[in-house]
Parts: sequence; structure tokens; C-alpha cells
Amino acid sequence: MEWISPVSTLLGAGIGVGATLPADRNRWRRESAERETATRRQLYAEDMAALSRVRTALHEAAQTADGRGPGSAEHAREVRARFLAPGAYELRHQLAITAPPEVVAAARSAFIALRTTRDRILEGVTADSEAFEGLEAENDATVAELRRVMRRDLGVD
Repeated sequence: MEWISPVSTLLGAGIGVGATLPADRNRWRRESAERETATRRQLYAEDMAALSRVRTALHEAAQTADGRGPGSAEHAREVRARFLAPGAYELRHQLAITAPPEVVAAARSAFIALRTTRDRILEGVTADSEAFEGLEAENDATVAELRRVMRRDLGVD
């Protein structure tokens, strides 16, 4: 009869551990998923902000000011510097590691639209031209699609 007490203790411990492990595993999975979502949400917000800063910088560069007209070497340096300053390139690489393929593809499309705008500004397109309006419409469309895909990934209606 001395063996009943240790056996029942071991059996009780086994049942307790067996019941706790699945609950702990589920809690860990849920918390891990919440952390991943929060990380993506932060990265998405940073990317959208960088794209917005690039777009604003390009619009400013498309307005010929201070006598530096399109086509000048100084204007080209300024446009390129304004395009690179917000860090959109770097954020694209972070997205490629973290985000699902749909978000990466939409982010690439939005970035390419802005890069096309930069190239057209370098060719001489100005902010008051019809060509620039078309570029802006394309930027609007690609950013709206990126926002839609990001929201879907985050589960936001």
C-alpha cells in the first residue's frame, strides 16, 4: 500500500502537465501571431508614410523653382536626392522579408509608379502639366491598391 501514494501523485502530476501544455501552446501561438501582426502593422505604416514623403518630395521637385529648370544637372541631383531621402528603398526590402507576396507585389507596384514619376520629372515633366496629372492618377491607384492589400492582410475591414 505504500506504492499507491507515489503512483497517485505521479498520475495527478501527469494529468496536470498534460492539461496545461496544450493551453500554454495555444496561448504562445496566439501571442506570437499578435506580435507578428503588430510588427507588420508598424512596417506597413512606415512604408505608407515613406511613400507619401517621396510623393510630396517629387511634387515639390516637379515645381521649377529658384531658376533651376528641368534638365539641369542640379535639378537632377535634387530630384534623385529627394527620391532617396525618405527611405522607401530600405522599407521595400523589409517588406520583402516580412509581408506576404500580395503585399510585396502591391508595394513594388506603388514604388515603381513613384520611380516612373521621378524619371518623368527628370525628363522635364512639371507639376502643372497634363502628363504629371496622369502620373499622379497612377500613383493614387497603386497606393490605394497597396492600402487595400495591407488592410486585408491585417484583417481590417
